[in-house]
Amino acid sequence: MTVYNVTERLAKEMIASPEVQGVVQCSCAQCLDDILAMALNHLPVRYVSTDQGGTYVKADYMHPQWQSDVLAELIRAAEVVGRQPHHGLLTGERV
Repeated sequence: MTVYNVTERLAKEMIASPEVQGVVQCSCAQCLDDILAMALNHLPVRYVSTDQGGTYVKADYMHPQWQSDVLAELIRAAEVVGRQPHHGLLTGERV
């Protein structure tokens, strides 16, 4: 059985939106992962184990308020990561 977080899948789709990309200062894998992790830590988790459950939750996410909440968290996280990027810190590179 596979269990997955629908919120994570939708946030991964929305991180590519023009609204978020307009705020992202660095699009390296580390910065995008940091943005996603930070946003997901402030959003409710919605786990499902079937495609039917995923469809039900995705239908819930079609409400404009929920989309706005996800988008706002992604933008907020992009601003924070842009001010303090961690790329290069793991390899010892200077940023």
